[in-house]
Amino acid sequence: MALSVEENELITHVGPGTPCGEMMRRYWHPIGLSAELKNRPIRRRLLGEDLVIFRDDQGRVGLLALRCAHRGTSLEFGHIEDGGLRCCYHGWLYDIDGKILQTPGEPAESTFKDRVRQKAHKAQELAGIVFAYIGPDPAPLLPRWDVLVREDGVRSLAARLIHCNFLQTVENSVDQHHFKWLHRTPKTRLWSDERLTSEVTEFGIRDTFTRTVTEGTFMTVSHYLFPNMNKVGYHLNEDHPAAFAATHEGYEALRWRVPVDDTNTMHFTLYFAPVIDGKVSARVPKDQSTQGLGDSTPGKYRWDDETGWIARGDQDRCAQESQGSIFDRSGEHLGKSDEGVIMLRRMYKECIDAVQRGEDPVGIIRDPMKNKILAPVPGEFQVS
Repeated sequence: MALSVEENELITHVGPGTPCGEMMRRYWHPIGLSAELKNRPIRRRLLGEDLVIFRDDQGRVGLLALRCAHRGTSLEFGHIEDGGLRCCYHGWLYDIDGKILQTPGEPAESTFKDRVRQKAHKAQELAGIVFAYIGPDPAPLLPRWDVLVREDGVRSLAARLIHCNFLQTVENSVDQHHFKWLHRTPKTRLWSDERLTSEVTEFGIRDTFTRTVTEGTFMTVSHYLFPNMNKVGYHLNEDHPAAFAATHEGYEALRWRVPVDDTNTMHFTLYFAPVIDGKVSARVPKDQSTQGLGDSTPGKYRWDDETGWIARGDQDRCAQESQGSIFDRSGEHLGKSDEGVIMLRRMYKECIDAVQRGEDPVGIIRDPMKNKILAPVPGEFQVS
């Protein structure tokens, strides 16, 4: 299903008031890492809105509109003190709910501060990630995916910016045919009989990728979780006959591709490996949470001289950014192998329609009994 220009704009534009933007505002999104929140606020942009995150002197996380309600100075330069965030310009003090605690310079008897409020949004921390909800009330529950809440393993985190529209990054998750070509190494086998089967689930799409080598036919399963997550956990090392460079060495990964605006995306990754008999069961990538949200330069991608190819960590970014800031999908030529991409686009349109009818889109959870632990299980196995 190649998209028309109008359909492409429908799904790729995420600012306030846009159909896709209003749909995306029905979900919780990662906006930062807990380790970033030290003694100063952090500026972030989410779905086209400029925001500031901070941890107050009582340890609570706040998420406010960026510009001070007084005269518009950016609160990213504010002071964390006296139970809130104080604007650097005239000292107005806000708590995490946007209530004005102090308006220095106003008469003591003034009720001015009780009649003005800074726009505030909901924020929660889970597994070292700060999640934001900037949609209408009532907010849904923050989904408790297994790797976020399990207590029997170790985690690590990483986050960086990608300079293109979010749809280019999420389509990658349901397009597993790119593995053999984009993520190949000198050891990569040329598989035959590649098949990708995509199925609709309660939370999104389950992709089953089958390929055949001399040693047999192997299958890997991954989950696309609406609106912008991918859960993977392949257990093949590089020497496995059906492996590819994107294969994970025993750990699970949950990835979010979060729209900053129409042309930039935050990419958050959580890695998890269980501890078995006192030992970590997989080689988990080094934690990068203290580095915060890393940036990158479009058009500049690391090269691996050993493989003679784009370095592993930049392969997907290179492919996605080279499509342009917002790819014009009206000129595509899609085939059978694009089944997952076609299904994903259809689901985005259905979710947009659902919100416009006043309904919840796919994957929204409101019942606490259904949110104790969510565990779509990715993996691999030999089928013949």
